[in-house]
Amino acid sequence: MGTRPRLDKRTTALYSAGSIGAGAFYAFNNFVLPPILNSFGAPDLLTGLLSSTRSIEGVVIQPTVGAISDRIWTPLGRRRPFIAIGIALSAFFFVIAGFFTHTLIGLAVAIFLFSIFFNAAIDPYAALLADITPVLERGLLSGISSAIQYFSQVVFLLIVFLAARAAGEVPLAIYALVGTVMVISFAATIIGINERHELVARKEHYSLRRYVGAVLGQHGAMRYLATNFVYQFGINAVLPYLTLFIIEDIHQTQDIAFALAGLTLLVTAASAVVSGKLAERVGTRTVLAIGWTILILGAVGGTLVHELGPTIAVIVVAGIGNGAASAVSWPLLTELIPPDEAGVFAGLKASSESVAIPLSVFVAAEIFLPRFGYQGIFTMLAINIAIALVLLLALVRTPPRPALPPEPAAA
Repeated sequence: MGTRPRLDKRTTALYSAGSIGAGAFYAFNNFVLPPILNSFGAPDLLTGLLSSTRSIEGVVIQPTVGAISDRIWTPLGRRRPFIAIGIALSAFFFVIAGFFTHTLIGLAVAIFLFSIFFNAAIDPYAALLADITPVLERGLLSGISSAIQYFSQVVFLLIVFLAARAAGEVPLAIYALVGTVMVISFAATIIGINERHELVARKEHYSLRRYVGAVLGQHGAMRYLATNFVYQFGINAVLPYLTLFIIEDIHQTQDIAFALAGLTLLVTAASAVVSGKLAERVGTRTVLAIGWTILILGAVGGTLVHELGPTIAVIVVAGIGNGAASAVSWPLLTELIPPDEAGVFAGLKASSESVAIPLSVFVAAEIFLPRFGYQGIFTMLAINIAIALVLLLALVRTPPRPALPPEPAAA
């Protein structure tokens, strides 16, 4: 198998282009959908489940898609066909959700479908990063693409804010905007990134049973996935309810809630770039531990705030920690697995999230919200990230990091 070339500006730009569309999707799901569902009369549990970016069907779908993308080769490569088909279908159902659904049931079905197809695309997109980037530079590319994703969420929220203020509600055109941005941005990645056949160690000569056994034999990776499950159980109890927390518990307007969500994303974006670069020096595991520690501090602060000023401070702290976690979470996993299994492990990571997220939403909606209000989710967040941090430090060990090849001599 060939050697992956050093990361260059062209590859960085073309790969990260897809993050613009991912940002539009995540911003809509995490921050715009909850008030929309609330206006349809959806209870907190349903709002949390539908606003989550993973859902329970991903337990089966995501590892299957990942395993197939590891084991095939097409004229378009092995990751890009899944990205192209999944994004196109997700965008289609976004349009259906906006213009052809008028009841909560119809909207729920459309959300379910555009989420399935988006997730079927986003995990091969993550695996593509490992295919095109040397181990030591994955944190940097992940940090840059994460920052672009978060910044695009800010831009999207600003557009929603202005459109909603002018129309008095979130206009239906926003659904079409999300679909259009997704198609255009991922098209740049699909067309611009060339998957090199000589870099791929394919497994079509393995039987499926041997393949599954090889995957499950990656004990370090499986321990990390268990640790990540605990983290996801905490963090995803917060995301669907953040805007509602600001509106209901801090007593701010929807406009302020969107603005604070945008601030969170801006801080997260800046932190992701810095953290990705820092990971080259100190390692992904160290950066992740720092990020989770900062998130614990932010979560504890979230349990104490009652006014806008302290809430802004908590949001800044949480954004710094979340940026670090976002930048290195996937690159850390790629250090624990063979390069020819990136697809299935992207799927397994998604699979664990597909269990953790609905479960965390259920616990938050049925246990914490009725007793403590929306502020109670920060207690749940602090407890789970503290447990995840202990597990990370005790159970996860990364292999020695290779040195970067020397820079070419100047002519």
